[in-house]
Amino acid sequence: MVQEIGEAREEWGQKVWAMASDFAENMKKEKRPFYIVFAAKPDKNIPGAFRQSLKAYYQKPPNLLGILVWRVDHPKGIFEFCHNLSSPPDIPVDPTLLSDKPCDMSPRVAERGRELNVVLS
Repeated sequence: MVQEIGEAREEWGQKVWAMASDFAENMKKEKRPFYIVFAAKPDKNIPGAFRQSLKAYYQKPPNLLGILVWRVDHPKGIFEFCHNLSSPPDIPVDPTLLSDKPCDMSPRVAERGRELNVVLS
């Protein structure tokens, strides 16, 4: 069975969003604002499976590659995705969508990739 790039992305994305929403709901009694951080990595014991985790941070989470972040403030009714703190895993992109213009490059992402020993091309 062959899978197309991005075939499972939408379904998995919806499941991850639901997991974050459920996590926030389970912490409904928490009055302090917090961040929910989602991370996933391959499960060494089950080929093709991923271990997923959600964790609450009461301060702005560290900048890490491969995480998704939501901010929650129950007293204010806030549950929002923080795209500026989220850095999705390396997802292959059609090369025609990529830019080679220096003004489009992010030195911050490149430096973080070097720090994590990730090959950037």
